Amino acid sequence: MRKFLALLLILSVLLGAVQNVSAQQSLAFAELYPADVSAFPKVSASLDVFDGRGIFASGLKPEAVTIYEDGQPLKVDSLVETAIPLQLVVAVNQGQPLDARDSTGASRFQRISQTLAEWAQKLPADLPDDFSLVSQAGPVINHANAADFIVGLNGFKPDFRAASPNLLSLAAAIDIVSAQTPQVGMKRAILLITPHSDDFNIAATLEPHLQRALQNHIRVFVWFVDLESAFKSTSAAAFGNLAAQTGGSMFTYSGIERFPDPEAYFSALRRVYALTYSSRLNAAGEHRLAAKINLSTGALDSPEQKFSVDVQPPNPFPLTNDIQITRRAPEDASFGAEVLLPAAQEIKIIIEFPDGHPRPLTRTTLYVDNAIMDENTAEPFDVFTWDISAYEKTGEHQIMVEAVDTLGLQKISMSVPVTVTVVQPLGGGLGLLARYRTPITFGAILLAGLILFLILLSGRLRAFSIRASKEARRAEADPLTQSVNETSAAPAEKNKKPRIVSKQTGSNSRAGKDAEALLMRLTSDGRVAAAAPIPLVEKEIVFGTDPVQCAQILDDPSISSVHARLRITDDGGYLLQDNNSVAGTWVNYDLVPREGCRLAHGDILHFGRLLYRFTLKTPPEISKPTITIQTIEE
Repeated sequence: MRKFLALLLILSVLLGAVQNVSAQQSLAFAELYPADVSAFPKVSASLDVFDGRGIFASGLKPEAVTIYEDGQPLKVDSLVETAIPLQLVVAVNQGQPLDARDSTGASRFQRISQTLAEWAQKLPADLPDDFSLVSQAGPVINHANAADFIVGLNGFKPDFRAASPNLLSLAAAIDIVSAQTPQVGMKRAILLITPHSDDFNIAATLEPHLQRALQNHIRVFVWFVDLESAFKSTSAAAFGNLAAQTGGSMFTYSGIERFPDPEAYFSALRRVYALTYSSRLNAAGEHRLAAKINLSTGALDSPEQKFSVDVQPPNPFPLTNDIQITRRAPEDASFGAEVLLPAAQEIKIIIEFPDGHPRPLTRTTLYVDNAIMDENTAEPFDVFTWDISAYEKTGEHQIMVEAVDTLGLQKISMSVPVTVTVVQPLGGGLGLLARYRTPITFGAILLAGLILFLILLSGRLRAFSIRASKEARRAEADPLTQSVNETSAAPAEKNKKPRIVSKQTGSNSRAGKDAEALLMRLTSDGRVAAAAPIPLVEKEIVFGTDPVQCAQILDDPSISSVHARLRITDDGGYLLQDNNSVAGTWVNYDLVPREGCRLAHGDILHFGRLLYRFTLKTPPEISKPTITIQTIEE
C-alpha cells in the first residue's frame, strides 16, 4: 500500500512538472496595442513581449521587430523600452486561518496588511499603480492610488472566523482587471490571499478562473495562509497550479515565514515598448497591423490590430496672378542688338494636404503647354525657374504643376493661363531715335532754348531803335509852340463792396447698417487674425485687387483683379461665385463650382491663399438630442 501511494506521489510530481513546462511555453506572447496615426505617415504603437517563462523580454533592438502593414513587412524606426504603471487587485479569500494570532496578539492577516502597506509606501509617485481590494462581499476599494489603498487596507477588518473560504473574491478580481485598463499597455495582476479550501474538487472549480486569467494575460500570485500541514493539501496544489500557469508564483505562510518582497513580483510588469515606423499606406480606409518579434528562443507573432486613416494626394497650385511677363531689350544694349530680357521667370506654388497629414515631397514638376519645363527633386519644392528665352512673340501659355509625396501619391493642378508679352526693338531711324532718345531730347531742349534767346535778343534791339527815332523827331519841334492839353482826371468811382456768396454744403453719408454676416480673417493655422472682419451688408460684393471694379480689396499676390463675387439671394442666403480667378476660390477645401456655392455658418473660405470663416450674426439653432428613459420591468 505504501509503495502504491509513493508511486502515486511520483506520478503526481511528474504530471505537475509536465504541466509547469507546458504552462511556461504558453506564457510567451506578444501584443500590439492600438496604433496612433495623428502624426501620419509616422505611426506609433505600444508593444508587449514576454518570453516562455512569462518574463518581459527586455533589451530588444529595433531590428528584432518587423511591422506588417496590410501584410507588407516594414522596418521599425525606433523601439524604446518605457516604464508604465501596474494594475493590481488584492483579493482576500476570508477564512478562519487568516485570523490565527501569534504571541503578540497580531493576526496573520495583520502581518500581511503591514507588509503590503510598507511596500506600497515605497512606490515612486511618478509611476502611480492602479490598486483595488476585493473580498467575498465584493470590492472594498476600486481603482485607487497607493495612499488610498493603504488606508482601505488598514480599515479592512472583517470577521475571518465567521467566513467560509470560496472563490468569489478571485472571480471579482478577474472581473476588475479584465476590463479596459486605465492606460494602454498596463499589465494586470492579482495577489490572492487565501487559506486552504475544503472543496475536494477544487482543481476543477478553479479551471474556468484559470482560463479567464490566461485569456486576458492576468498574472495570479498566491499567498497561501494556513497551518504548515495544509501546505501539501490538494487545495494548496490547485492554487499553486493556478499561479504557475498564469506566470505568477505561490508563497506559503503559517505565521513564522519571512514575506517575499512584492516588488520582486511586479517590477517586470511595469515595462512596455514604444515603437514608431513609417507607413506606406496610400489609400484611405481600414487597415491591418501586426508585429513579428525575433527572440533567441524563437519568433512571436502578435494578433492583428485594425486602424483607420484618411490619405489623400497633395494638392498643388501655382501663384500666377502677380506675374506680368514682358520681354524687351535692355536699356544699355547697343543699337541693333537682339537681346531680350528677362530670359527666365520664377514660378512659385502652394502645396496643401487635404487629409491634414503634411508629409515630405519627393518631386514637383512644372509643365508649360504640356511639356516639362522644370523639376525639383530636393528642397525647395515650391519654386521653379521657367526658361522663356526662346519666346520671341507675344502669346498665351498654359501652366500646370505636379506634386508627388513620399507615399507615391501625386496630383496635377488645373491649367492656368499666363501671357508672355514680347516687345521687339525698333529698327532704322525709329530704332536709333528710341535707343538714343535721352541725349536727343536734351539736345532738342538746348537748341530750342538757344533759338528762343536769339528771338528775344533781336526784339530788344528793334524796340531800342524805334524809341530813339521818336525822341529825335520830338526834339526838332519847338516846345513853346506845342499845345498843352489839360487832362482832368475822371472822378474815381466809388469802390463797390464785393458781394459774398456762401455755398452751403450738406452731408450725404449713409447710415451704417447692422451686418447680418461677417467674414472673419484667419491665420494659416486656423486662428482668428488681427484684422477687421468684412461686414456683408451689400446685395453683391466683388472681391479682388482692382479698386475700380471691386468693392472689397484683398491685398495678396494670390488674388486676381476680380477674384470672386458674394451675392445675397432673395431668400436671405449667401451665394459665393468664383470669377475665373487664377488661384481659385474654395469652400471647406473644395473648389467652388461654376454655379456657385451657398455658404453656411462656420464655413472656411479660401480666396487664393487668404483664409476666412463665414459667420452669421444669428447662428442656426442646433437641435438638442432627445433622451428617452425606458423602464425595464424585471
